[in-house]
Amino acid sequence: MDATLWLAAGSYAVAAAGWLVVADRLEAAAATRAAVLGLMTLVLLGWVLHRRDRLRQAAVLDAMRRRLWLLDAIVQGSPDAIYAKDTQGRYLFANREACRRLGVRPEEMLGRTADEFFPPDETAMLQAREQEVLAQRQPLRTERKLTTPSGRHAYAATVGPLLDAQGELVGVFGISQDIDAHKQRETDLRPWVVALQSTRDGVMVTDRHGNIRTVNRAFTEITGYALEDVVGRKPSLLRSGRHDADFYRALWQAIDRDGCWQGEIWNRRRNGDIYPEWLTITRVHDDDGEHTHYVGVFTDISRLKHNEAELERLAHYDPLTQLPNRRLLLARMDQAIAQAQWQDGQAAALHVGLDGFKFVNEGFGHPVGDELLQAVAARLQSRLRQGDLLGRLGGDEFLVLPGRLSEPGEAALLARDLLNTFREPVPLSGGRDVYITASIGISVHPADGCHSGVEMLRNANAAMHHAKELGRNRFCFFTADLQAQAVERLQLEAALKRAVERDQLLLHYQPRVDARSGRMCGVEALLRWDHPEAGLMAPGQFIPVAERSSLILELGAWVIDRACQQAREWIAQGWSDAVVAVNVAARQFTSGHLDTVVQQALARHGVPARALELELTESMLMQEPDAAVDMLRRLKAIGVRLSLDDFGTGYSSLGYLQRFPIDVLKIDRSFVQTIGCGPDGAAIADAVIALAHRLKLRVVAEGVEIEAQLRYLLAQGCDELQGFLFSRPLPPQALALPAPAHALVDG
Repeated sequence: MDATLWLAAGSYAVAAAGWLVVADRLEAAAATRAAVLGLMTLVLLGWVLHRRDRLRQAAVLDAMRRRLWLLDAIVQGSPDAIYAKDTQGRYLFANREACRRLGVRPEEMLGRTADEFFPPDETAMLQAREQEVLAQRQPLRTERKLTTPSGRHAYAATVGPLLDAQGELVGVFGISQDIDAHKQRETDLRPWVVALQSTRDGVMVTDRHGNIRTVNRAFTEITGYALEDVVGRKPSLLRSGRHDADFYRALWQAIDRDGCWQGEIWNRRRNGDIYPEWLTITRVHDDDGEHTHYVGVFTDISRLKHNEAELERLAHYDPLTQLPNRRLLLARMDQAIAQAQWQDGQAAALHVGLDGFKFVNEGFGHPVGDELLQAVAARLQSRLRQGDLLGRLGGDEFLVLPGRLSEPGEAALLARDLLNTFREPVPLSGGRDVYITASIGISVHPADGCHSGVEMLRNANAAMHHAKELGRNRFCFFTADLQAQAVERLQLEAALKRAVERDQLLLHYQPRVDARSGRMCGVEALLRWDHPEAGLMAPGQFIPVAERSSLILELGAWVIDRACQQAREWIAQGWSDAVVAVNVAARQFTSGHLDTVVQQALARHGVPARALELELTESMLMQEPDAAVDMLRRLKAIGVRLSLDDFGTGYSSLGYLQRFPIDVLKIDRSFVQTIGCGPDGAAIADAVIALAHRLKLRVVAEGVEIEAQLRYLLAQGCDELQGFLFSRPLPPQALALPAPAHALVDG
């Protein structure tokens, strides 16, 4: 409580006590004593209330003075110019900064107008702005340049309506900030912004969390994404899918460690095109060292890659024919020799030299000669197998590298096919036809003793010149032994072709036995050649020769036709559920016409499709799995049964096995032979049976020769059995239809 109030209270107590003593001595009446005391109390109470009001007013005034002091301190200490004007534009107030800018003292500004401090044009602009604020009663923010005693400066100003306590408009207030430094920074940055937008490199800026904040024009031109398409999104929208998680993990580890990363990366444009770029990503920090942004700068190197590829092509390919040149051919020959040594196989080179090409050049001119070389290159290419490589050594000389070679005879067959390309004249522009032949020299590793591409090419070249010396339009091996083998192969092929024409081929049939009933449930057709001199020949002696030429297609069609004819005869004899299995060659399957051949044979002999089963191998299906699935579905649509022969010896994928619409799996004889040979001898047979049954396929075990194998396979649930234990392949007339398993064994 205030000290004055304490003093008043004490005085009242003393006076009251004194009055009571005096009144008692005067023997005043009680009413008188009470009245005097009440009056004294009222006087004291009035005085206390008055005193309290005075104290409250003083406190309010003190608080107002403190607030005004704080406001004045803030306004006067502000680096911004702050002022107030009445409705006539006269200054009512100006802080120190406003006075400093105009070079006057505060008292010199009060009551004055802007025209006393600014040029006429600037004054008119300021007055127009203030009138707009007075009319709209809304604050207005502008940026203007004004002339002051210290020079011309840029200011960002806010002008607003000034209202009194009753809300009446009494003038305007203004807050003006000197933004010269900011404008100078903008001016300094403008060339960089122009450069950023003009550069042909794409630029992307992200925040520290990887959200895109801005990109430049080149980014849009390269990627197809506009700024509004990417702001707020992650750079991962550009990912092409060519890089795995390890790539990006290593990239960010480098940025975390070094502050930047640089390298080649493949990204995807908005239209889906994938392109290469050279990218630099840099981590950005503020003045305090805090990580704030990432900046990515990249260059589209598609054209560079294209130019590199073009230079690579020019370095390794002939510009006239677009074929591999000598340099690339030598490298490929070195690779072929190394692979042959590693796989204990063979490699070959066929050196093709045109006969009489110089007379074409001399007689018709070099442009015609170039056209002829291009036509010859196209013809040679059309005769090659998948995996074979054709190149031009220069002039009128070409080189063929077979992609696969199991024995030298294959090279001879290929050379013969290449020579056949020159049987017909070569039509050229201008209506002229050119007749030309070729001579071919063949070098085979390791028979030739060559250990490098250079040596192999030298040997093939020598053999080619020897072919020319022998009369041209022929081929020669570098060694006499290989030449003899090639001649023998060609003679065998010619004899086989005559065998088809003279009906020297026949089919034998090996029974397949149903494991549950013990009765014959089908047969496998096996081709035989009744050679007039060598006698009955098994397919292993002549089928490889046929498979290396187009003759295999004719043989395959013949086998399917004869099998259907035989099935028709057996059905007529009462074997209503007869099934004849036919082996299909790889070249026959990939020809694309197997379904047509099958349909025509079934229709020709009136045989139900269920009576024919086509046996295919893993290797032929896995050469081109997607094309294989298509052909299998077409065959399946006909209604024939499909079996996978020699299962487990190839390299098929279980994923593709599920896609192949097959009905039967055949366990290869090599796995059947291991049954009973050690604790793991039957493991693969067990696995094949289990897998087939899981896939709802029937299982046929071939090569069953002993009772122990039979008993084991029966115990494992194998569906069908085939092998010498039941019967060897027999002519159709020697086959009993049908017969139980024991009868076949006894027979």
